[in-house]
Amino acid sequence: MDYNYFKKHRYDKPEELAGLETYDCLISSFVDSERVKVPVALIPCKERWWICDSDTEIPESLKGARTFRIGEDDDGGLSVALLEAGCKRICIEITGFSIPQMLVLLHFMHVKGYKTIDFIYAEPNQYKDNEYTQFSEGFTAVKQVYGFRGTHNANMDRDLLIIAAGYDHSWIIQVAIAKKSAQKVLLFGFPPTSPGMFQENILRVHQAETAVGEDCFINMDWNIYAPANDPFSTAQALNEYMVKQKKFRHTNVYFAPLSSKPQALGMALYYIWSTKDDPMKEWSLIFPFCRRYLHNTTSGIARFWRYEVELP
Repeated sequence: MDYNYFKKHRYDKPEELAGLETYDCLISSFVDSERVKVPVALIPCKERWWICDSDTEIPESLKGARTFRIGEDDDGGLSVALLEAGCKRICIEITGFSIPQMLVLLHFMHVKGYKTIDFIYAEPNQYKDNEYTQFSEGFTAVKQVYGFRGTHNANMDRDLLIIAAGYDHSWIIQVAIAKKSAQKVLLFGFPPTSPGMFQENILRVHQAETAVGEDCFINMDWNIYAPANDPFSTAQALNEYMVKQKKFRHTNVYFAPLSSKPQALGMALYYIWSTKDDPMKEWSLIFPFCRRYLHNTTSGIARFWRYEVELP
């Protein structure tokens, strides 16, 4: 499988999005963020459907609109509603989603038989508080992501944990502790979305060194690298790495998508395509679930991306 054949498109100006072919349905998260509002207002579509956080009241402005709440193990009936409405050309604007929301929705779309979906992502200029930016509140537990749960091998002698390492070092620490005995490898977003972000990322990740182990920091070639804004290069980098790992016969393999949403999407795509003929594989996606995910963490919009995702 060569993920480089998947198509992605870059748009440097917001008005370029208005020239896209009309979608049957545009799905977006209802959050107060310029990075979400700008593309949603421009992308041509017949219907706009909204994802609202589970702990917030439906705002007055959405009364009468199609709204859904995505939980840890359900999509709020969204994928079934799309089928019933006969929507074929679907666009999901993922900028305002939490990573667990995005992954659960992707799983249900796959299960319901959707083969092609466009994903839109607005890339930020920078994070508001640089390397000190906070992304969540109230850690609850590290758990397998619904729809991405493999079987568990009781023998854990050669477990492998691949962490897509973002800015939030607390997330990295939590998953590293949860899989304490596993060999750990970091997936970094390089090239980054902007020049300073890689340095900021490294500064934050270093704060998790005690939990992750020194191997990932003594020899940076130990780790995996893929562009932070490219899900398909991320999937390809994981594919190439895992091919090399076959000889080690790992007992359980865990993937933790803790960085950018495009990288999380790439990790999920790699999982879906790699387990399509072996759903009982001893692979799982894990995530440090929190009570609340923060949305206004960035400033400015660098560019927009459209990813043409194909599912088996």
